[in-house]
Amino acid sequence: MFRPVKPALRTSLCSLALLSACSPAPEPVSEATPEPNPEIAATEDLSVAQAEGLLGDVARLRTDHDLVALGAVIASRDGILDMAVNGARSRDGTDPALISDQWHLGSNTKALTALLYGQLVLRGDAEWGATLPQLFPEIADTIDPAWQDITIEDLFAHRTGMKQLGGFWLNARRNDERPITEQRQIAAHHVLSEPPSKSPDAFDYNNLNYIVAGAAIENILADNADLPDTWEGAMQTMLFDQLPAPSDRKAFGFGPPPEGLVGHRTILGAFPTAVGRGKSADNPAALGPAGTLHATLAAHAAIGIEFLKPDSTIAPEGLRAHLFTPHPTEDSGYALGWGVFEHDDYGRIYQHMGSNTMWYSMILIAPDLDRVIIVNSNVFNDGAQKAAGEIAKAALRDAVAAQSDQ
Repeated sequence: MFRPVKPALRTSLCSLALLSACSPAPEPVSEATPEPNPEIAATEDLSVAQAEGLLGDVARLRTDHDLVALGAVIASRDGILDMAVNGARSRDGTDPALISDQWHLGSNTKALTALLYGQLVLRGDAEWGATLPQLFPEIADTIDPAWQDITIEDLFAHRTGMKQLGGFWLNARRNDERPITEQRQIAAHHVLSEPPSKSPDAFDYNNLNYIVAGAAIENILADNADLPDTWEGAMQTMLFDQLPAPSDRKAFGFGPPPEGLVGHRTILGAFPTAVGRGKSADNPAALGPAGTLHATLAAHAAIGIEFLKPDSTIAPEGLRAHLFTPHPTEDSGYALGWGVFEHDDYGRIYQHMGSNTMWYSMILIAPDLDRVIIVNSNVFNDGAQKAAGEIAKAALRDAVAAQSDQ
């Protein structure tokens, strides 16, 4: 059975006994990896009855749960093992979802923001354990005393007591013409000028933690002339451009995908309606470090694989160990952008879910089984979460069986 490292991890992460619902709460809106194998394809040319393996599971589950589109990829440290998509790019159209399409990753962005900070540590430009006054030296004298000992790890592990963002702030940012970096700095300076609204000792999942972390990262970038000056630029240069396959390096972006799949808004979890690609199709860009990335299945898997490879330079073993360590203590159940669970058969599991309420993305890394599992949908509802859970459980069982056969 699955056991969270700490059983009382609230509803911010998926209960891996089910591998389905209840993961980090969706953000409010109004708020050498091989090239894909040509045999790993979408089911647009196949009936559900004809499809087999992962292809068949994706097609069946998309139909069973009445999803618009569903995609999944299973990988090991050596590369992609299987990948499939099924369904339509939009409920309003007839274009089929394709393997090459990009999916919104939502809060799965968070683990990659923490990874970016780790890369700055490896360069010697940042330190683990840095406190908020050290991360924001320009306002150190005006930061409320209650924040003095809060560290970058506390931000990444949601242990700060920061207030939750509201719809007013999100809507205001949609029409904010100031540079994104300035918007993030203002948000950080404002929240740090007042004491925490909750206890920093308790886990409280909050996008603002990562907006502040993003502003801290941009402070570091500003002091290094050889680096981009934005979180977005650094993510591309320091993470995505370092991936082995050129196609994967170009497959990430920010905000809703500019073409292909579109997200869908639901009413009471049903009646999906396509949201298009305008401002209302995602959270405002200022929220980026907390959850605005999009990527193809293959590219997202490629960066997940870096957490398995013994020779990774993107997520080397020492760095990944820090990112995967529950914080502040081993029994806390949440690391730096990852939920942490134990299973009798699968070993330690690292998992996260992302949604901007119009997309769904689940990533699971099982190092003991050498597996990365990603399942995405362009609609967020219970059906998407249940489908992801079924695909993940099947993939984990298959991985155990493969190990037994060796």
